Amino acid sequence: MLEEFKKVEKDRMDSGIDQYIVRLDHIAYRVKRGEREKLMTELTNYIPVRHYKTFKVISSNATTVALKLHETLPVIVISEGLSDDSIVEKYCQKYGSRIHHFAYEVTNIEKVIEIQKSRGIKFTSENFFGSEEDGIKQIFTKPTETSNHIIEYIQRFGDFDGFFTPSNIADLMLSTEEL
Repeated sequence: MLEEFKKVEKDRMDSGIDQYIVRLDHIAYRVKRGEREKLMTELTNYIPVRHYKTFKVISSNATTVALKLHETLPVIVISEGLSDDSIVEKYCQKYGSRIHHFAYEVTNIEKVIEIQKSRGIKFTSENFFGSEEDGIKQIFTKPTETSNHIIEYIQRFGDFDGFFTPSNIADLMLSTEEL
């Protein structure tokens, strides 16, 4: 098994992808309706996080809360569906409340997508969502086989510190609908 790991590690290093992935940006949970505050309370009991932002995602009928440990990344993001037909609630009915994705900040999302596609990584959409003008570009991979979580690549511009924009959140969440 270690042989396969070393082979993939060498392939990854040879691909040049390492120079574009900067750091962990956020960890995102999806929770069943009614469990958002419970998870917030649990996490606050374990680690000294504080409320940072709350977003109502009308297009996906969901609420998203961001918690911060300190003034730096990573942030913990918790999304809760507000009805049975919410993408978040449908996901949770299938998989339960759990970590949905780990988001990694990148310096050039177009290059990351190009390299990762050439290495066989599959995405939930053909292209990224967002723009430099919006302050953010982002894309999800298909879930990992072993742990069934998604990797998000996120490129930030200027002082944008959100996790989506009103213009891209519906498409971003919809890209995971078939999972």
